[in-house]
Amino acid sequence: MSLKESIKQLQKREHITQDELLRRLGCSRSGLMDHATTDAQAAFQLAFGSDSSRISDKDNLESISKAAFFKDKENLEKILMWVRKFPIRALQKKGHIPENVKDADLVCAVFKFMQIGSIAGFENYYGATLQSANPQTYAAWIRLGELQVKRLATDYTPDRKAIISNLNFLRTNVFLSNQSIRKIAREVLNNCGIEYVEVEPFLTAPTPVCAFYWRGSRPVIQFPTTKMEDSKFLEALFHAVGHLLLHPKHTSCLQLGAFSQQALLQPAQTPELLAARPEDILELEASHFAQDLLLSEAEECELICCGRFNERRCIEHFSGVFHVRPSILVERLQQQGKLRRRTLLNDFKIAV
Repeated sequence: MSLKESIKQLQKREHITQDELLRRLGCSRSGLMDHATTDAQAAFQLAFGSDSSRISDKDNLESISKAAFFKDKENLEKILMWVRKFPIRALQKKGHIPENVKDADLVCAVFKFMQIGSIAGFENYYGATLQSANPQTYAAWIRLGELQVKRLATDYTPDRKAIISNLNFLRTNVFLSNQSIRKIAREVLNNCGIEYVEVEPFLTAPTPVCAFYWRGSRPVIQFPTTKMEDSKFLEALFHAVGHLLLHPKHTSCLQLGAFSQQALLQPAQTPELLAARPEDILELEASHFAQDLLLSEAEECELICCGRFNERRCIEHFSGVFHVRPSILVERLQQQGKLRRRTLLNDFKIAV
C-alpha cells in the first residue's frame, strides 16, 4: 500500500486532520504528501504503522530501518537518551509499552505509543510541555488522556453564552460545596461539548495542575486524579476554558502550579514576557479571563476596601453578597498579598 493510501485510510479511520498528522510527524507537507521522502515514510511508520513495536520483526515495515537516526549509531544513542526520559516502567505496567524492549525497539515502542514520528514531531505537538523540566513525563500523561477521548467526525463550535453560564454556576455553587465539584464540572462541561478527563499522574515529575488540548476537533480538559483545593481547581478549569474561548484551535496549555506559573503573573515582568514569547500572551490572556470570571475587578475592589481580611465574618459576608465560594475570596486575597498563605481562613478551602 502506498504512503498516500495509508494516510487516507488513517484519516478516514481516526478522523485525524492533515495538520495534526504533519505536526505529529514533524514533516512538511511537501515532504510527506508530494515527495514522500524516506524520512517522512519512516516517521509515518513509527507513529502510525504496524502494531509491532519491534524493528527486528520480519513483518514490520522496512522503511522504519531507513530512518536517519537508525543508520547513525551515535545519533541513535542520543535518541535513546531522550526516549529514556519517558516514564518507561510505569507505561510498561499499564501495558502501553512491551516489556524487555531496548535500543531501537524501545524507540519504536515509545514513538508508537506517543504517535510521533520524530523529536521534532514531539516538540510540535506537545510543545506546551517544553516549559517544564520533565516534558516527556507530562506529554505521556497527556497522551493517556488522549487515549480516553475519541475524535469527532464533525467540527465543534463553542457556545460561549452557555459555557460562561455554566462556569458562573460553578463559581456560585456555594450550597453544593460539599458535593463532588469534579462530578458537577464534568457534567456541565460535557453538556457544552467539552470533554473532561482525569488521569493518574506519574511519580517521576511533580503533579501537574491541569492540561488543555484538542483531540481532533474536540476540546479536552484534563486533571490529575489527586486532590487539590477547590479554589485552585476552579481557577485552573476557568483558565483552560479561557484558551477555548479566546484562542483558535490547536492551542494547548499545561498548568504546573505556582512554581512554573509565577513568572507569568508578576506584573513587573509582563512587558519583557510579551516581547519575548508570543505563547506567554496566550497564557496571560487565559489567566486574566479566569481571574475576572472568578471574581470581577469591582468585586475585588469592594472586598479589599473592607480591610478586615482576617475576620471570618468578612469572608462569609462577601461570599453571600457576591454569591461566590468563600475559598475563592481567600485565595484571591492571598494572591494579592493581603492574607498570608498560612492562615486559619484556609479551612474555607475544600479538597476536591
